[in-house]
Amino acid sequence: MIKKSITLSQVLKIAVKEEIKAYNLYDSTSKIVKNPSTKTMLLELAREEMNHRKILENIIQEKKYENLGENIPEESMGIADFLVTSDLDENATTQEVMIFAMKEEEKAYNFYTDLGNHFAGTELEKLFSKLALEEKGHKIKLEDEYEEGFLKEN
Repeated sequence: MIKKSITLSQVLKIAVKEEIKAYNLYDSTSKIVKNPSTKTMLLELAREEMNHRKILENIIQEKKYENLGENIPEESMGIADFLVTSDLDENATTQEVMIFAMKEEEKAYNFYTDLGNHFAGTELEKLFSKLALEEKGHKIKLEDEYEEGFLKEN
């Protein structure tokens, strides 16, 4: 459990570690998958996680996060709610990677939402709400791509 006395910088460093873990997962999996389009998808996801890390590190340095969470769609289609994920291996398809990534973004959203609730009434609540919105936006983007690539009629 995270203590209420934790500082903004300490919490953001925890969040950076989570983004690094996500990056490492996508990057290492991209090195073992055989399908070229799946490899490309994983590398794109890894780049996004690295961008998340840079955003968090910038917040640590600048202590500004007002623009975080802007332009995020209000609602998700909820596609990920009906999909089941599995661990990624060398035979993972692009569809499996997208499902996995949607579920990971959902976990990240829940992580930041829980942290926001834990720090309700503090400055950290606002920050975590914005970080949760960022993760929600990534999930929605993946859901939109999934619908376009796998659910639309040909």
